[in-house]
Amino acid sequence: MPDAQYPDPDSPGERDSQRARNEHNRDIPEYRAAGHDDRTYMAGGAASPFPWPPAGTDSAAEAWGRTWAGASLAPRRFFASMPESGSLGPALLYYFSIGIPVAGAQLFWTMVRGGADEAATTADGLTAWGPLVEFLISPIYLVISLFLSAGVVHLLLKLFGGAGGGYDRTTRVFAFAYSPQILGIIPWAGTIVGFVWMVVVAIAGLREAHQTTLGRAAAAVIIPLMIALAFVAVAELIVRTGGLLDMPI
Repeated sequence: MPDAQYPDPDSPGERDSQRARNEHNRDIPEYRAAGHDDRTYMAGGAASPFPWPPAGTDSAAEAWGRTWAGASLAPRRFFASMPESGSLGPALLYYFSIGIPVAGAQLFWTMVRGGADEAATTADGLTAWGPLVEFLISPIYLVISLFLSAGVVHLLLKLFGGAGGGYDRTTRVFAFAYSPQILGIIPWAGTIVGFVWMVVVAIAGLREAHQTTLGRAAAAVIIPLMIALAFVAVAELIVRTGGLLDMPI
C-alpha cells in the first residue's frame, strides 16, 4: 500500500502533477531565494535538489554518494527528478568516476592472476603491456561505449514512439545508470551482477526521463542487448568450431 507521504510515482497523473508543482514553485521568489533551481523536485513534500553536480556547500563525496544511492536504489524517483536538459559534462564526470576505478581494479586482478607474467613469455614483447594499455585507453572505450549505446537505444525509442526528450537526455540517463557497475571491482560475480543491475536501472531511467511506458523503455534496451549477445555467441561458436576442425583426427 503506497505511503501517503510519498505518492506512488506511477499513480495516474502523479508525475505530471509533480512537474507542474516544480514549474509553479520556480515562480515563487522565496523558493528561488532558498537556492532552488531547475534541478529541484518535490520529495515527500519537501524540496530536494538533484544531487549531481554538487551544489552549494555539498562536498563532491556527499553528492557522489547520494547520486549513486539514488540512481542504484531508487531509480524511478531519481530519474524523474533529473533535469530535462543540461550539460553532459557533469554526467560524464560521474560516469568516469565509476568506469575508470573499475578499469583499474580489472588491471589489478589481471596482475594478481599473473596474466602479465604469462603474457611476457610470448613472442610478442608488446603483449606483456596489454593489461596496462587497456587501462590507459579505458576512458576512450568508456566514451565510445556510452555514446554508441545511448545512440542505438535513443533511435529505438524514437522508432517506438517513446522518446520524450533528446539524445542528450538518453546519454545522461545511461551515464547515471552506470552506477551499479562499480561492483565490477569484484571479479566475475561483481561484473555480472553489476551489468544486470545496470540494465534494470537504465530501463527505469529511460521510462522516467522520457515519460514513456515501461514496455517501450525495456524494448529499446533489451533488443540491441539481445542482438549483441547473439553476435557474441555466434562468434564464440565459430572460434570453437574452428578449433575443433584444427584438431588432429
